Amino acid sequence: MAGPRTPLRKPREYFASRPRPLGTKRALAVVALVTLVVAAATGGILVTFTQQLDQRVSVDNPEHAPEFMCENYVEGGPFDDMDAPAGCDPSVPEQLDERLGDLVWDEISWVPWAMLLGVPLFWLFEGAMLHLGTSLVGGEGGFAESLTVAAWGMVPSAARALALAGYLAYVLPRIDLPSTPDAAVAAMQSALSGFGLVSGAVVVVTVAWATYVRTYGMARARDLDVESAAVVTVGLSLVGLLFELL
Repeated sequence: MAGPRTPLRKPREYFASRPRPLGTKRALAVVALVTLVVAAATGGILVTFTQQLDQRVSVDNPEHAPEFMCENYVEGGPFDDMDAPAGCDPSVPEQLDERLGDLVWDEISWVPWAMLLGVPLFWLFEGAMLHLGTSLVGGEGGFAESLTVAAWGMVPSAARALALAGYLAYVLPRIDLPSTPDAAVAAMQSALSGFGLVSGAVVVVTVAWATYVRTYGMARARDLDVESAAVVTVGLSLVGLLFELL
């Protein structure tokens, strides 16, 4: 009888129904999907955050030339026979009035794109750790099978990213921010003080879910009993959880 279509709800039944060696084609598709979801969710979180920062701040105008430079082009200066740079024109303001959210976005807009590379690299790292760990408890089987299990174990992380993006999309627009940048940042921090609890709870749930999937997956992929596989998967999950909650 055919088993479940994915291991996300019933990993024991799913992996028991899969022939060895575990195939990698679906795993590659899963990694691609998780990568896109995490990148999109991260971008959504950052866009939602920066859209709330409508405060105006003064920043230096990069097109304005410094006064000491312009002095070289006045009468009697070393370059008085040359036209002064456009930045020396009095019509070019020394400072510009910019929206705070736009400035923040300019600094962090690379993060979602970095996820397109970071998630696959993390998949390879996680697969290597699972493979190495299960080798220490007598595991047998190819690295590709460990990567297959690691791929399915990343799905809860994608679900977490979507959940947090949805939560922030609901909460952030409802925060009443003052007009000054410093006060706005303080108000944002105060309003999100409870977000750490929500995020922490979601992290614990998704780590437990991922560990559940990985345990039965590694037991099947590495020809181990569930208890031996759990020693590795639970240990690695606890280390990862510690870093996430710090």
